[in-house]
Amino acid sequence: MRVELYGCLQVKQRPVTICEKQKGTISCQNGKRIDVLNANYGRLDQHTCLHERMSDINCRSVSSLQIVQDKCNGKTECQLLADSSVFGGDPCGETYKYLQVRYRCLEYIAVGWYSDQPGRSCKFIRDSGGSRGDGEYWIDPENSGNPFKVFCDMTTDGGGWLLVSNVVIDNSSSIPDLSLETTYRGIGKYHNNKTFLQKNAMTELRSHLSFTQLRFYCSKQQGRTFHVTTVANSTGEAVVQYFSGQTDVQPDACGSFARMENDNSSLAGVCRQWGYNGTSYKVGKWGHALDQDRLYNHGAFVVSLYHWLLTPGGSRWECDDYNVGLSSGDFWKVFVR
Repeated sequence: MRVELYGCLQVKQRPVTICEKQKGTISCQNGKRIDVLNANYGRLDQHTCLHERMSDINCRSVSSLQIVQDKCNGKTECQLLADSSVFGGDPCGETYKYLQVRYRCLEYIAVGWYSDQPGRSCKFIRDSGGSRGDGEYWIDPENSGNPFKVFCDMTTDGGGWLLVSNVVIDNSSSIPDLSLETTYRGIGKYHNNKTFLQKNAMTELRSHLSFTQLRFYCSKQQGRTFHVTTVANSTGEAVVQYFSGQTDVQPDACGSFARMENDNSSLAGVCRQWGYNGTSYKVGKWGHALDQDRLYNHGAFVVSLYHWLLTPGGSRWECDDYNVGLSSGDFWKVFVR
């Protein structure tokens, strides 16, 4: 049994194996709660749950961990069934499988880890000592008793960043799909890799969550990386208000942001040439005098050179470029903190 340090305590990691079609229980004593660390339904060796059909020893159900965590995390006892119907289908049809789970029992349950103890935001979770690295956490910005899962970046620039828009290209041969969300709870769909918030959703989010910074992050395999965060002063606040729909006044670009360590963009170096105010280009402003689509349509750009641009149903998907093609792995992300 492995032992790891958690806070000031040593916490034992408990392994459980359940053979296919069988039921098993994981549990914690004395009021402690289950925290699932690893799970796989499939087969990874030829000595566990011996059977005549063991040919595939690289058999994994990719949804195993998420399914077991959703079912068991935060409980004192949890019954599991090792069956393909539970894990979204058979990962290796001719092989006898088993479910392996590794978990620990925690006396202290940090804010944001489970649905019954959500945080207000990723920053709140970080500040409360609940960070366990980048990943999914539970938040309830309205304190309404209706929490949902989001992605928190807990490492970049001190962490506490909530992912509010996320597009990742997985097939460069087709025009990407873009799901435009009109309510802030759409941030919970980040894992579909095609979600961006419209202005009214950003307005709603800021009415519940007093974030003070935005972070724009995009990168292309065939190009460069644009990665900036707004600064924590009145100039940066003007950018937050603009993209949150609290004002239509386009904010100054220069002095409003800081370049992150991996930013190698041309766009971030020519802020005086940014923007369009409805009559003139290169006005040194964020945006394009647009409305609901301001977060993804020319949020930052130098005309005909370097653009932050996503066009739903169109061919222009640009990150510090102008009409450069797409590759698998290209992405655009927006965070708030």
